[in-house]
Amino acid sequence: MFNHFIQTFIDAQTAAWRHYSAVAATEKRLFGDSRDPAVRVPTTAQVVDELRRTYETLAARIIVKVSTDLAVGVKRPVIDRVAIFKAAGFDIERSLALGEIPDFDRLHVVLRASLGAAECSL
Repeated sequence: MFNHFIQTFIDAQTAAWRHYSAVAATEKRLFGDSRDPAVRVPTTAQVVDELRRTYETLAARIIVKVSTDLAVGVKRPVIDRVAIFKAAGFDIERSLALGEIPDFDRLHVVLRASLGAAECSL
């Protein structure tokens, strides 16, 4: 479920980059090179930064969702993010460096299991 969500985001990000590139190429044909183009295609660094932010935010939202779902009354379980990431083999920076997608579904399952959830289905 979460892996499908993030893959859909990446597909949209890739499609947007292609469309920006096409529009930027058209602008260049119409007006020639410019130091200040109207359309700016995101750099690789900008794309990676957006992925990093999205990965970090999605992981944080999964943690909040699980802790809220498994709360007893108003008390939510304490979650050791570093330990959970390690147990799930979830490393955003390594994934970015390798051009891979972190396994958000595995993160979710490991998190629920570590908190004693009986069912760990998506």
